[in-house]
Amino acid sequence: MSNQPYSEQPYRADQVWDDDDDLFADERSSAFPPDSLVTFRFLRDAIRRHLRVPLVLAAVGLALGLAMPTLLPAASVSSARILLTHRDGDDPARAMATDVSLVTTHTVALRVIDRLKLPETPDDLLKQYTATALTDRVLEIKVGAETTDEATRIATVIAQTYLTFRKEQVAQQEVPLRRDQVVATTLVTEAEAAARAAGENLSDPKDPNSAEMSKLNIARDRLTYIQQQIIDQEVAASRMNSSRLLDEAAPVPVSAKRTLLISAVSGLMAGLFIGIGFVVVRALLSDKLWKRQDIAKSLGARIRLSTGRPPRLRWWPFPAYLRESQQQHPEIRLMVQHLDQRIYWGKVPTPALAVVSVDDVPACALAVASLALSVAREGKHVLVADLTGTGHLAATLGVKTTGAHESRFSEPGTRLDVYLPDPDVGPVEGCYLRLGDNNRPTDSGNISLDAAWDVADLVLTLATLTPALGADHLATWASRAAVVVTSGRTTATKIHATGEMLRLAGLQIDTAIVLRADRTDEGVGVAEAEAGSTRTGDIEMFGR
Repeated sequence: MSNQPYSEQPYRADQVWDDDDDLFADERSSAFPPDSLVTFRFLRDAIRRHLRVPLVLAAVGLALGLAMPTLLPAASVSSARILLTHRDGDDPARAMATDVSLVTTHTVALRVIDRLKLPETPDDLLKQYTATALTDRVLEIKVGAETTDEATRIATVIAQTYLTFRKEQVAQQEVPLRRDQVVATTLVTEAEAAARAAGENLSDPKDPNSAEMSKLNIARDRLTYIQQQIIDQEVAASRMNSSRLLDEAAPVPVSAKRTLLISAVSGLMAGLFIGIGFVVVRALLSDKLWKRQDIAKSLGARIRLSTGRPPRLRWWPFPAYLRESQQQHPEIRLMVQHLDQRIYWGKVPTPALAVVSVDDVPACALAVASLALSVAREGKHVLVADLTGTGHLAATLGVKTTGAHESRFSEPGTRLDVYLPDPDVGPVEGCYLRLGDNNRPTDSGNISLDAAWDVADLVLTLATLTPALGADHLATWASRAAVVVTSGRTTATKIHATGEMLRLAGLQIDTAIVLRADRTDEGVGVAEAEAGSTRTGDIEMFGR
């Protein structure tokens, strides 16, 4: 078959539609948050898109919460209650606050440690128990320990130690008064001696207003005042020392069902909130595209097909060959039907279509292999080229060695050739000719590839592009390209670079396909070139 330039185009849309109402204005979709505001819809879409993440983490949290009482059982808790009596005239709330503070002092903790010979430090022991004022007279001490007996023993000793410590503190308040009483008694004795020396009768003084008698009266009044204070202090001490242990230390009853329920709900909520937080933070930091409109704008081409999740290429222990179940998968059948509609049949040059995978070569390999086998079974001679560098497409059709080989699916009436280039050679050129390519040789320099191309009725190419190599070599394989992008797996920069490389190489992006389309996406995916003030109508689409 001759490869001569062919000028007739199978389709050209000359009709234009004016967008007078700016229906296709350049607006940023909700796939990204606004520049200065994160909308509720953006967060909602991100959570709906990755709903399985918070659900899985919530399930994990629930499982951990249910297992926590068994894996890490809670410490046994015992409590003791003390009935306290305070000084008359003291504010009960402030007095109880003072008692709560005194119970949790290092002095009390150190005495308990010395008494029980515990290995803990005062700080460690203080973390094991708490003091709570139940009323203005009842103080409850709760202690947590590994065993119930140990918790009960420590709670009892803490209560007893504090009562003793409290009595000591009350007794210390009388010491200054006793010291003042000794001083006052000495002053009275000295004043009496001075009055006698002045000739005064202490029982019936001659001059009650004399200096000696005035000094004696003042000393006696001070002594009387101090003695009254001592009496008051003794009465208050006797009252305060009547404090006692109200309830002996005993284990605190704990409901196992309530503990399990609280642990399960806590684990569930913690996992759910961690999952939602992870999804929201990732959505705010990620620059990958999810919406058809954003992908179309970055690529510069219209999204004509969106599909769900394609099947995996291989399930162990099955071989990597194309299976009938994969061909009949709904998503693969939809992609095959769509790509088949983008093939324009003509005699010269040989019909060709390049499928460019941006991020999912295995899924594209299944689609291209299924399309090639479908066309070959119609009696067409199909040549398939795997330019991805991975060999997925060639392996799917049963070819593992470099060069042009007949596929394992070839049979009488079904001819399918596969070309796998040497990965060490670099970009391989094909034999496709277009207008303006008269100065380029009509062959590729590969005898087996040229021979397969000459007899081929259709050439299908699966390729991946990198900015380092560009897409100039792909222009020798086809003039039309179909770009396949997976939603949420590629950044806007990479998608835009793919579109620019194809246009710079002279290829027309005939269609773009989005895999694993976002279920929250409500856009149609129209490129800026088609959504401007002048819109070209796809008359061929309506005519099919």
